[in-house]
Amino acid sequence: MLIIITEYFYPFSDAGGPIRSIEQILNLLYQKSSINLITSANNHQGKKLSSYSKTNQFVIEPITNTFTYYSTNTILGFLKIIKFYFKNKKYTFYINGMFIPSLSLLPALICKHVIISPRGMLINETLGSKSFFKKIYLLIYKLVVSNNAIWHATDTAELLDIKRFFGENAFVRLITNIPVKPLDINPTKKKQTDSLKLVYYSLIVEKKGLLTLIQNLKFLNLAVSLDIYGSIKDQTYWIKCLQEINTNNSKATFNYIGHANPSDSQTILTKYDAFVLLTKGENFGHSIFESLSVGTPVIISNKTPWKFSNEPNPPGWLVNIEGEKEENCSELKDILTKLYYTNNEEYTQSSITAHQYAIDFYNSHDFKKQYTDLFNSFNN
Repeated sequence: MLIIITEYFYPFSDAGGPIRSIEQILNLLYQKSSINLITSANNHQGKKLSSYSKTNQFVIEPITNTFTYYSTNTILGFLKIIKFYFKNKKYTFYINGMFIPSLSLLPALICKHVIISPRGMLINETLGSKSFFKKIYLLIYKLVVSNNAIWHATDTAELLDIKRFFGENAFVRLITNIPVKPLDINPTKKKQTDSLKLVYYSLIVEKKGLLTLIQNLKFLNLAVSLDIYGSIKDQTYWIKCLQEINTNNSKATFNYIGHANPSDSQTILTKYDAFVLLTKGENFGHSIFESLSVGTPVIISNKTPWKFSNEPNPPGWLVNIEGEKEENCSELKDILTKLYYTNNEEYTQSSITAHQYAIDFYNSHDFKKQYTDLFNSFNN
């Protein structure tokens, strides 16, 4: 039996990549695995569960068809974990995330067979302003948990972060996230010269760099449109973004659309010329891959695992916004300007390259075997 413990899950699809990661695992393994999931009965903004009538008991989550326990109280969720543990100590517990004590640290302390996936929570930028509580929290992990658990890193940078925080003896399995399947055929898209339709598709928090993007588009002063999709997780940061939008006197236009269901992501991303995410740290970036998977080139920071060669019509462009004023980044503006004036023939080549890049990545991994082996680690 595999027990997945995660802070948020469907129907709360607005908490970003970790939900998408778990969904892909469930879709991949459900046929061969006996899996239960424990999560909270609210989203990251405190909204309570209303779509389902039953909480504090197992119900079928309809999107993934998984037995899911929605806890109205994290302590109740923890007690359910204890019950599982004492019922059968051979259960494997997969902890998705780190900083919810009752749904991460406590299970890691009491359960024997534990796999922990930090999900980018150890990235320097994420912990840059870490509190005293987080320092103590990580120390407990290091002293008590680290050597008894299996750590799941989804990229090389995260593997190094785990070793840095918890020591070289920490046992780490490096297995990338499971992305969506790329479209079989690249959608036919046309780009007009002297035009650029951009999309931001991510949580709205400071780490993701939306404000920097808005400021640079204003400085650029070209007729570029930016559609913004994403749940507002940081209201203070969003107010700063709105202030920039409301004082816009440039030719650029901005449109906040709101949260979109992850199942619609590929359909949405096909509508745009390019996807932009100036994140300060990403251990995978599902939305980046989803954009590539439909042939929409990406403009991203150099703080993600994705790398592109310097070919004439690349699948995407990397931006280093460090070392100069973020709100007026010459490297970013050069990329946007070049893409703005790119004709349809050149753009089509980049679109084809982006789609093929996603296909090559997807086909180069045996995700089912890798994750089956991971969850069977304690049986070997």
